[in-house]
Amino acid sequence: DLHRYIRYEAPHYGNGIKEVDQYAKWVGDIFAAAVNSCTGPRGRFSAGLYPVTTNVIFGKMTAATPDGRYAGEPLADGISPVQQMDKNGPTAILVSVANIDQKQYPNGTLLNMKFHPTSMQGEEGVTKLKNLIQTYFDMGGMEMQINVVSAETLRDAQKNPDNYKNLIVRVAGFSAYFVELHIDSQNDLIRRTELAM
Repeated sequence: DLHRYIRYEAPHYGNGIKEVDQYAKWVGDIFAAAVNSCTGPRGRFSAGLYPVTTNVIFGKMTAATPDGRYAGEPLADGISPVQQMDKNGPTAILVSVANIDQKQYPNGTLLNMKFHPTSMQGEEGVTKLKNLIQTYFDMGGMEMQINVVSAETLRDAQKNPDNYKNLIVRVAGFSAYFVELHIDSQNDLIRRTELAM
């Protein structure tokens, strides 16, 4: 019962909830200050919030966490909300992410978003996406990576890779052919919330 409550009823980062997002800002500020204050043989360190795909690997080595994540599951990727914990749509995600002062991360940040293809239909869909991206940058965002693909398509590509040899996805700082990714990275992409506008 407690696990169900934590996963499905307790408030989570990525939903535009000020009381929750303040903790992401607090942790981010502490991390950035610590990293940016260090120097090494090659000069000053620069904080960054982007895992590339280490959120999957590090998740395998991480015990269960208080947010309801099971041991071994992938961690959140970059400044993105935990997969499927963002329930209030893309604008709420931007509100949450904008609480993190991205100017403190000279080495970069990463926000991944996955949209269902029906969100991008016609000129209206393109305009909505353009406005969403512009809004994010106006709010202080640094980088947004977008996939327009359904989880259903990705699952079918896992089952029938020969039918999807040309399916390219944005992973995390790089693009790749979906069918050539390790199964764990494929599953992480599938688990990302399927957003609509």
